[in-house]
Amino acid sequence: MTIKRITTIVPTDFLDKFEQCLRAAGVPGMTIDNVRGFGEHANYFSSDLLRSNVRIEVYIGNDRCDEVCEAICNFAQETHTSAGILAVESIERLIDLNSGSEVLAANL
Repeated sequence: MTIKRITTIVPTDFLDKFEQCLRAAGVPGMTIDNVRGFGEHANYFSSDLLRSNVRIEVYIGNDRCDEVCEAICNFAQETHTSAGILAVESIERLIDLNSGSEVLAANL
């Protein structure tokens, strides 16, 4: 079984509710980074057009990837999130630095 990384970028205002969504979907953990950028929804009130967003990364087994992606998309539609993206990537290997052992997809 493979491991997937789901990366989502959403406006900072949605972080607390987004975290609740992921917890309800049974996601075991997440990494959050503050990021700035622009795309379809630029900040026209700023001289550099950049918006403040958060990037959330989760690692999940392939068998639960579609379920988590669907929960994220439903969250975006229900909260009327006006901007954001979701990307899914395959992870070749994931190592727990605390134990040095490989993380199994079944444990995610």
